[in-house]
Parts: sequence; structure tokens; C-alpha cells
Amino acid sequence: MQLSSRNLWCVLVFLFSTRIATAQILEPFSAVPTEKRELLSKRLDGYVRAYKNREWKTLYGFISAVGRGGIDVQTFVVVMSSNHGEDFAQYPDLQTFTAYRTRKNDGYDIYGCAGAVREGEPFRGIAEVHAVFEHQDWFFTGWTFRDSSEAACKELLDPNWQPDSPLNWNRPMEEIAHAHH
Repeated sequence: MQLSSRNLWCVLVFLFSTRIATAQILEPFSAVPTEKRELLSKRLDGYVRAYKNREWKTLYGFISAVGRGGIDVQTFVVVMSSNHGEDFAQYPDLQTFTAYRTRKNDGYDIYGCAGAVREGEPFRGIAEVHAVFEHQDWFFTGWTFRDSSEAACKELLDPNWQPDSPLNWNRPMEEIAHAHH
């Protein structure tokens, strides 16, 4: 098979542009400084694992100063235990989170596909986790579903997908903000 110079050029341009588009999708933390991405990824994995296993004392170590709302670890454990349970739960337990993209917003909003469980019922959809870099490490102010419709996660494959509007993360986690302590 012989390609003309023009056809070869078209193929190369196509391959190069496809590679750029794929790279944008494959690097979910592209808005974060390169040297801090790996640490963010590891901390995010730990945050999700602590949520999934309801290890509230461990989770406290991943929560930002703003997210903690000034409460100590013992109060945090009580608040989280009373709001997350198998029989009666005010809030879902984050089970999985696959990051797709990040946007700077007084820290970083990480958008991805999440799975969660509330009272044994599974939920899946686009979620947002808010991360801040403080005390030379990554901490999280909280997370929320942006869209839990059936095919929501597929929307994240579109490189032009954007959330409706930024959320305000300058407040304690929902569980803490609504706790009666």
C-alpha cells in the first residue's frame, strides 16, 4: 500500500490529534501541578477506601481543616457513625471513584464516576470531590453526586463535558454542618 504525501500527512495529523484528545481524558489531574499529581491520586485512593470501609478515624486524617468544621476526631467518629449506617443513613457511603478531570476552584474540584451505597441501595453517577493542598499534603473537604442518572458516567467521556456551575466548598462537610452537637 502506497500513501501519497498528502494522505500520509492527513493520517499523521489524525493520529496526533487523537493522541492529544486521549491524553486529555487519560490525565484526570491535568489542572494540578505535575509534581503534586501522584500524591493527590494516592491520597484520593485512601480517602475513598476509608469511606468505603467506614473507617471514620482514618477518614478524619484525610479531611481538610474547612471540612472538619473545628471538631475533633472523637466527635467526627460519632457524627459519621450516626449519619452512615446499613439500616438508617442520612448520607451515602462512597465506594468507588474514578477521576476523569479536575478544575481549579479554591483548591481543586475533581470530577469522576462514583459508586456509593445508602441503606444497601447502590448509586452510581458523576461525583465531585473537593481537594486542597494544606500542611504539605492533600486533604478533602467533601464529596457529592453531581448527576446520578443511569448513563451519567458516560457523559464524562466527552472531552467537552463541564459541570453546570462550581460548588462552594468553603464550609464543613454536610454531615458536620447538619450535626446536632
